[in-house]
Amino acid sequence: MKVTWLCGVCLVSCLVKVSLSCSCFPIHLQTDVCNADLAIKGTVLSVEDYDQYTLRYNVSVEKNFKTGMPTPNSVISVLTGDNSALCGVRYTIGETYLIVGNTYMGEYRTNICSWNLEFSALSKFQLFALNTKLYLNNCGCEIFHCYYEECDSEADCLIGRHGDNVFCYNVNAACTKRGSNCSWTTNTCSL
Repeated sequence: MKVTWLCGVCLVSCLVKVSLSCSCFPIHLQTDVCNADLAIKGTVLSVEDYDQYTLRYNVSVEKNFKTGMPTPNSVISVLTGDNSALCGVRYTIGETYLIVGNTYMGEYRTNICSWNLEFSALSKFQLFALNTKLYLNNCGCEIFHCYYEECDSEADCLIGRHGDNVFCYNVNAACTKRGSNCSWTTNTCSL
């Protein structure tokens, strides 16, 4: 009886497929840059295994959109999970990216929940906001994504739940301080 039960458990465990995934809430580039320790324009030089589950990308820093380290013309290491289930980012050697991440135990780390994309994919407004520090100078302004018809939030700037609306705010707007309040830099996007 014990052998039959044990065989049954083994059979079921072999048939069950473990499913792992990485889930992220949408985040505006301004919020991501403000909350990050690292926001750079960098070219990926090489990649190597860091440990069993982590990749180390060596990146040449072309521009730092935050203040302080790392400095332009330096080479840094950025760690990320080695697959999408671990929220790992895949970079192409030789390509230039916007890399956003944080430090953990003295090392730069990033994941697919942060803004990590080819630098050429940024909109003109996003480039302007990064280069002029429009995002950084307005980190006190709160951006909130609404997920339901009714959006009940005290946030300064709201983003509706519809795809076109989210895209519009992400590529065309920043939440900026105007007097004692914050508001969007554009009114072309609508909730």
